[in-house]
Amino acid sequence: MKHSFFLQTRGLLFFISILLFSSCTSQAMGIKERSYSVNDFYTGLKTDSAEEKVRLFENALSNTNIFIRQAASEQLAVLMLRDSEISAGTAELVRSEAGGWWAAAFDVVDNLPDREKTLPFLLSFEQNTYSFFDEPRHYVLRELNKRDVIFNGSETAVIDGHYAVSRLQYNDALAAFRGLEADGAWPGQMPRLFFEFPNLINDLGRAFQYTASGAEGLNLFLQWESNLPDTASYELNDIRYRLLFFAARIARRAGSAQTAALFERALSLAPDNTQLDACIWYLLDISLSGQINVIMERMEKFLPLAVNGSTHNDIMERYLHRLAAAQDWSRVIRTFDLIKDIDGLFLKAGFAWVIARAIQENYLSAEQSRLAANAAALPARADASAFMRIAYNASGTLQMPGVYYRALSAAYLNLPFMEFDEAAAENHEQTPALEFLLGFFSNDAPELSVPYIRSMEGTLTPDELRAAAQALDEKEMYTQSIRLIQLYINREDYVKKRRDLEIMYPRPFLELVETHGRNFNIAPSLLFGLMRQESVFQSAVVSRAGAVGLMQLMQPTAQDMASRIRRAGGPDFFSANGTIDSANPAVNVYIGAYYYNYLRNLFGSNDQLSLMAYNGGLARVRRWRSASSLPVDLLVETITVYETRDYGKRIPANAKVYEELYYR
Repeated sequence: MKHSFFLQTRGLLFFISILLFSSCTSQAMGIKERSYSVNDFYTGLKTDSAEEKVRLFENALSNTNIFIRQAASEQLAVLMLRDSEISAGTAELVRSEAGGWWAAAFDVVDNLPDREKTLPFLLSFEQNTYSFFDEPRHYVLRELNKRDVIFNGSETAVIDGHYAVSRLQYNDALAAFRGLEADGAWPGQMPRLFFEFPNLINDLGRAFQYTASGAEGLNLFLQWESNLPDTASYELNDIRYRLLFFAARIARRAGSAQTAALFERALSLAPDNTQLDACIWYLLDISLSGQINVIMERMEKFLPLAVNGSTHNDIMERYLHRLAAAQDWSRVIRTFDLIKDIDGLFLKAGFAWVIARAIQENYLSAEQSRLAANAAALPARADASAFMRIAYNASGTLQMPGVYYRALSAAYLNLPFMEFDEAAAENHEQTPALEFLLGFFSNDAPELSVPYIRSMEGTLTPDELRAAAQALDEKEMYTQSIRLIQLYINREDYVKKRRDLEIMYPRPFLELVETHGRNFNIAPSLLFGLMRQESVFQSAVVSRAGAVGLMQLMQPTAQDMASRIRRAGGPDFFSANGTIDSANPAVNVYIGAYYYNYLRNLFGSNDQLSLMAYNGGLARVRRWRSASSLPVDLLVETITVYETRDYGKRIPANAKVYEELYYR
């Protein structure tokens, strides 16, 4: 009896047998000689007719661009999987031109029933690649089914479990993995397949972590780890690391007292720097809710081991918040001293800024001032400007909140906020990869470019990424264009280019924003910064909370402000049935700008407080303000709601970038 794994695909009719015909060379050559248009591939993607798709993709196989040929071959493979009729000659060309998962799938089928090729193919793809893998996988399974190649129960369990995890279906994954059980019990020794494919440990670990069976998984992983051979080898250490690391993650989710000890054991076995930093991150993360002296001890113990400081910026932001809220200036200074030399940890700028402001506000005792001077290698008492310069130099990246601290320190020191190397040469050569991607835009198919860009972005140069981002920007696909620029602007060798920042910080709805900025005396740079954060300029977007449009207006707020506008003699935004069209850009920006101005009047024209009220609510910000005597920039560090705290930094930073680019 065949396993259910294959029953899922039995209903698929597949005409792939034509691929096995090797006597169709003349037909294949006929395809190559067929005239074609450079647009055939893109036209084929847009048409609904399967027959027309086949014709156009066949033509595209003759294109001189290797990326177009490869993409066309993969589209034809999908059509064959879906029963479209393909000539034997075309089928052979498809096999020769296919890349990626399809090339691997054809290789597996050519070597059936070779288990050494089939199992690695079915078990090696990662979570974020399953969408590219799905159809090649179905093809391989169909061929296995047709040829009566049957996996044993354990193999079927891990194949099904791995696939379910890739789709984030953790309950289904755990149900599949239970096929490894005998009489309702897991094996005491880790199954052989997990030694052969260690990524299965990760899969089963995630299945336990994200389901209600965490305690069962924790016990199982610790049992398997304790039963491993005592001998040491790289392979065995890697397996032991995975078991301990995922046992620790399961324990963390369950709030187990074993969590820290398990992460420490895993840390000692970390197979590479990425995993070492991951263990450190978890060890610090689980400490943040504990006693502050314990957090400091773990910081001092583990942070010196960190390799990539950028892994820990979010941890340090939360720790700075906790210290600032407690006005624990001594630990702020000690932590700065601890992290000041860690590469990539740009939150050192935040610590330096807070120390500088504490010096200016005379919050430090004489002893704290001495500690600060020592931490900054100053000869005498701590000097605020010295720490501001540290903050300025430490936040040169374009990541948040580094940009925020750069803006603050640049203003105090009267230094440039941003400098661009306009002389840096750009490579405008249209490579085959770029020609392929830009073809989507010249053929009016920009939305179809996104999966191809994502599949290729790891191999594209900054110049190619910039060109693709510019094409997306011109089509108002701002979420995608901004994401592409972010792939390379924080590389160590990156040289700031104005055009990159202009793509990252676009100005759609320019006339609308500048008009209402003038009407309500709001800097357009701030309105753009707010809209970029709220909606990425998607006028019809609706949040999970129900906020609508460019400035993400909640309906009660929109109705309240619209009523005020009408009473003041302004436009009437209410429809006949009493609703407001907040998805209309003109309506949304008018009401949003009016609302922001309303808040600013309540907070004495303080933009930071007004912005936090825009995000976190008027009453809440009033309560925070009345409970603290700290200056506003330090008050922001103490805000308990992360989203609002981040908002109070991110929007002013966005606004400063817009000002620098367009309004100086």
